[in-house]
Amino acid sequence: MSRVLLILALAALTACGALGSDTDVSGWPDVDLGAEVEIYKSTDERDLHLHIFRPADDAAVPGAVLFFHGGGFRTTRVEQFERQARAAAEAGIVGIVVEYRVTAEGTTRADAILDGANALAVVRANAQRFGVDPARLALAGSSAGGTLAVEAGAREQSDALVLFNPAVGPASAAFVQDEPVIVFHSRQDTIVPFSSAEGFCTAVERCELEAFDEGDHGFFNDDPAFTVTTDAMIAFLQTHGW
Repeated sequence: MSRVLLILALAALTACGALGSDTDVSGWPDVDLGAEVEIYKSTDERDLHLHIFRPADDAAVPGAVLFFHGGGFRTTRVEQFERQARAAAEAGIVGIVVEYRVTAEGTTRADAILDGANALAVVRANAQRFGVDPARLALAGSSAGGTLAVEAGAREQSDALVLFNPAVGPASAAFVQDEPVIVFHSRQDTIVPFSSAEGFCTAVERCELEAFDEGDHGFFNDDPAFTVTTDAMIAFLQTHGW
């Protein structure tokens, strides 16, 4: 890992101490988002699930977006992207909230990245059963989940990236291939500096950076930024064929 990425990862871990305890590990059935649930991977720690939100109209084969929560790779916050996944489904896009292992379980950051890559691979390999287009699979994530989306997408070739205050920097651009990227970041972020997101987006060939003047790390969880970023996410995906 480069020095820049190490600093960002440590910052995300520090931030997560205010968001949950080291024992905050939860998934299905403890967290029920009211979606269709399916195991995508069994591990020694626990089964990992996909929480799948489908459009009401399934006449066409939709694209999908897989969401990875933040938490510094330490804690689980499976519910973080429930509302965005529901909004995606309402817009005709399959929204999938992905569980992954965290270090509170005795696993590593690398295990989390592998879980993310496995989730994408499983959805793509079973696209017909999932009812999605295997050529339109986006990865989305917040903070450490943004890092996960970028690096997992490099392993399995994501078709687009949607990043919310991601823990990335210029060096992270090496993981991005030719997929379009959109980044939502606050200029007031005290955990991952805006300059890091700006440097990342400058180094990526196809990247849109949506800057916000108010709100700290996680600003997008609350309105008005929640509605603005969710609508922009959907517009971005639809522009690219979702």
